[in-house]
Amino acid sequence: MRKPTDVLRGCSSLAAALCSFAFADAGYARAPDAPPEADPAPLAIDYLTIRGNEGGAAGGHAAIRFGADTFHFEHVNGLLRLGREDSQRFQYVYRTLQNRDIERSRVPVSAETHDLLRGVFERRALVQERQLAIEQELADDARLLGTLLAAQRGARGSLAGDPGFEVRGAGFFEAVPGPTAATDPGARGITALKDRIEALHGPEFLVRRRVEVERALEGLSGESLAVAGIELSADRYPVVPPSFARQTENWLAARLALECLAQPRALRAQALAPAAAEIALTAAERERLRSAAGALRDGMARLVASQREDWGFALLLGMARLAAFEASLASGRWVLLEAFPAESATISVTGARRDLLPALVGEAQADLATARNRFLAGEGFRELDWNALEAAAGRWGELRAAVAGAPEIRIRAGAMLPEGRAQVMALPRPSGDLELLLEQSHAAADRYHARLLELYGYDLLQRNCVSEIFRTLELALSEERAPAAPAALLAFVREESTRRLGGYVHPVREFNFIPFVSAWRVQEHWSVGEHSVLPSYRHFRLAEMAASEPPLLVALRESNVLTARTHRDTSEEGFFVFYTDTQVFTRPLFGILNLGAGLLRSALGLAALPLDGGRGLRSGLSGVVFSVPELVFQNIRKGYNDYVPPGERPPPG
Repeated sequence: MRKPTDVLRGCSSLAAALCSFAFADAGYARAPDAPPEADPAPLAIDYLTIRGNEGGAAGGHAAIRFGADTFHFEHVNGLLRLGREDSQRFQYVYRTLQNRDIERSRVPVSAETHDLLRGVFERRALVQERQLAIEQELADDARLLGTLLAAQRGARGSLAGDPGFEVRGAGFFEAVPGPTAATDPGARGITALKDRIEALHGPEFLVRRRVEVERALEGLSGESLAVAGIELSADRYPVVPPSFARQTENWLAARLALECLAQPRALRAQALAPAAAEIALTAAERERLRSAAGALRDGMARLVASQREDWGFALLLGMARLAAFEASLASGRWVLLEAFPAESATISVTGARRDLLPALVGEAQADLATARNRFLAGEGFRELDWNALEAAAGRWGELRAAVAGAPEIRIRAGAMLPEGRAQVMALPRPSGDLELLLEQSHAAADRYHARLLELYGYDLLQRNCVSEIFRTLELALSEERAPAAPAALLAFVREESTRRLGGYVHPVREFNFIPFVSAWRVQEHWSVGEHSVLPSYRHFRLAEMAASEPPLLVALRESNVLTARTHRDTSEEGFFVFYTDTQVFTRPLFGILNLGAGLLRSALGLAALPLDGGRGLRSGLSGVVFSVPELVFQNIRKGYNDYVPPGERPPPG
């Protein structure tokens, strides 16, 4: 029930088999250009079940759609995570890249019911996102305390050294002002910001702000989050004090931002997207940049007095963008910040993938043109538009580098924001006992993770992608019900579900935790107004071909990967020869042939093990595993796609 973006998170044990999808899923290949999709039925919800495929997707998947947004639960590192995705993108990933049909049951609902159910899914997604962020903060606390303790022990042993700590924003500017800082256009932009701050807040404001920052750094205690007494709930947003590591990073970023204002310095070359310099500014873009620079300067002048805890990083990012604006205007070419975060995954660009580069570069260039036009059409400084421009330039640049011969590219799904991470030295030393603080931090992290497992731990039969959709619906339906005995609460939920949806579906009983069974139950019990199957890329193309070619010719040609026009080779998928998704009576025969092909590929892969790192062996063994169900008339494997041209993609439904 997993999806290819697990690879991007580094959480999938099937990374080798799923890596090919990431190439398209990272934003290089995207759904066809179209205006934002209007809700197909504003007063309806769609229950979606996704057919299985090879790998971790064999059991199928489930999701619920509210117009332009689709919610689904993913199994990641032992936890079920609630994801919210654009509905068009969701279909593109599952139907086009993963070749999986989606069964859709559309249920008309009242506006009140629609908003009630959607609101609970949105809230739970935000709650869980914050809870997982807290777990990361606990890990950061332990890492920072461990670094400080190691440095302390080294100092006692007369080993000089100052541990560094990675801080967002610290890598945007050079560490010290250079000899050309006074004439650097970016540095001049920072000087103009400083003048604006002093005009707005007074000439002594920055001095007072610096004193405040230094006192805050001196007052850090080193205590980790006190999570032991926090009651975690899947439905309540956790309110906790900032962690030690987060406070340290925020105040170090604030100190560095004030230092850059006091002594402007040039942007680091590593902080810039090199490919952007290939693009000349138009006259209209120059004027637009001047307008945006003025608006951003005013915004940063107000921000420096903000009480938001991360104002230091936000100010560093704003200053870096101001410097990039000025450098762009001075050079007449785009100067943009590097948008890829440091932890971005990378994939190799070899073989069939390299053949895809021209088409991918063309799409990325179109994305970049769209982002430039959106920026040009705006007013002032709109951060979302500028984020999109930086991200589009970064992705285009990665693909351009691959065309020039780079062996791998960075990938990142979703939105990107320049982070400019770099090590900062001279860390504040907390006054507490570092050994004790580190021990407490580890204990707190262990307790917290155990509680997360209680809330979200994956269980195939009791808590999976299907059961949690229905449990979330039950939570929404019981929102206005006062606390009551379990039996009374269940009776109330049944009544509400019947009133609002036409019937009730239990999360796990009667095998409802199985995706295709849950689809039957929804059709049986809910008031389904429309039921349809949204075809996968392969099935969509087969129907198109059969409408314009002799059906027998299409069936024969598309029955195997050697001649099929619907097959786009992905080197990481399991090895097979014959498709069996459209076969029934002959499926066992083709399964035997696929099984033999998989065994042969495994043998060849074993011989080539020292040369290919086991890729051939894995492909062959995977082919064997997913051929076995075909022997008993069952089909799981559908084939995957690295990339599909826009003109061939099934339209979103």
